[in-house]
Amino acid sequence: MSKAYLNKVELKDGQILLFHRTANSKRPIYHMRIHVRGMRDVHGSKVTYWQSTTNESDLEEAKRVALNKYDELRLLVKDNRPVIELTWRDLYALWWQQKRVKLDARFAAKGRVGQTQRVDWFEKQSRRYWLAYFGDKKLGELTQSYVEGYWTWRIAYWSLATEEERQRHANHAQRPSKKTLDMEQSALREIFGWGNAHKLVLAMPIIENPYAKQGIAAKRRASFDAAEFEQLCEYMDRWVEGKGDNDKRVNARHFYQRKLLQIYIYWLAYTGMRTGEVLQLKHGNIGYGLTEVEQTPVLRIDVPKATKTGERTVTSQPELLFWYDALIEHTETDKKDDWLFVNKDGTRNTGFFKTITALFNEAGVLYDSDGEKRTAYSLRHYYAEQRLIELGTNARAFDIIGKNMGTGRQYLETHYVRKGIMHDEDALVSAGKERRLNSTGKREMERALRGLQD
Repeated sequence: MSKAYLNKVELKDGQILLFHRTANSKRPIYHMRIHVRGMRDVHGSKVTYWQSTTNESDLEEAKRVALNKYDELRLLVKDNRPVIELTWRDLYALWWQQKRVKLDARFAAKGRVGQTQRVDWFEKQSRRYWLAYFGDKKLGELTQSYVEGYWTWRIAYWSLATEEERQRHANHAQRPSKKTLDMEQSALREIFGWGNAHKLVLAMPIIENPYAKQGIAAKRRASFDAAEFEQLCEYMDRWVEGKGDNDKRVNARHFYQRKLLQIYIYWLAYTGMRTGEVLQLKHGNIGYGLTEVEQTPVLRIDVPKATKTGERTVTSQPELLFWYDALIEHTETDKKDDWLFVNKDGTRNTGFFKTITALFNEAGVLYDSDGEKRTAYSLRHYYAEQRLIELGTNARAFDIIGKNMGTGRQYLETHYVRKGIMHDEDALVSAGKERRLNSTGKREMERALRGLQD
């Protein structure tokens, strides 16, 4: 007899084998090895034996457990379901394997290169939230009440997070928006639905976030009004020179990064571009032009393929020319293949997450009047609102602004523009001409040059 199978007992003509693993224990536990013809794993591969402990030292009780498991395995085979129970983490890995292929294929079919932002979103959300909550739960243990509990846990996540984690992810939203929860709802429905279709999840749970239940409208991100943006600009004027409220000793690297961030902020405010789009620009994407009628000088910016909505040409506000000149002087390059926003060591800048939060806080503009936290994305909203204030809330204005921003009218109305606001470049950049006579020119140039090292 094999040493692995001590005191073995056979049932069902040898299809069930009970045995001890050791003879040294006073009350050894019976283990079971079960064979049912047709067993398979989640990949469809043949499973010869299913093996586990009975957790019983009494032979009759061990027989009962083994026979019950034998019947359970037979039902799984009859229903053509895998016999090895998975955790939610296993389910997610299987689903993501095929989902990632589809997302990459769709991205490539549009002629884009790099990694889609949708992939980044799934990986971030799953790593931080879904796997943390559902990850190690066996699929058979996921009750409806447990699934519903995700939303309470998710909404309270950052309120209960440690200070260390909050500082590590300074750009987090204290409370997730309706849009975020709607996206998570759709993703979780897809994952559970895929598992149900492949007979990994026996019963499809109801997945509905609290906002969907209450019919709450989508919340607009925090923006700036003109006075608040000017407040930020005035603070940056002295901040880039090392005269911020909390400044003591500001070293050369900090001076460099501060000026780079200031230019980045103006770039967002004067183009309405997405934060990630700006950081993917190279000097070869930047061109100079004049509007057709007014002959107003502007930058024409070619957004790369590997961005959220793909290629488009963005027309800047005239003020941005000063800031582009300042950027070239600051980074000491305008080579076609060089990134616009580079760190002092020449590497590409990937974001100013903690610094921009600290800057907004020092400038007194981190939160809006409703207590909503502002981020770099708030400058895109500021751009949209300022253009609509100048152009008016007519269909043509929405069309031209939406095209320049790479979004649609409905999205502008729903997510970007607070209640209470022509397809050519002249309409886009000249509507606020009178207002800008006092703000461009010498003043804008002085601001752009402030903080540059001699």
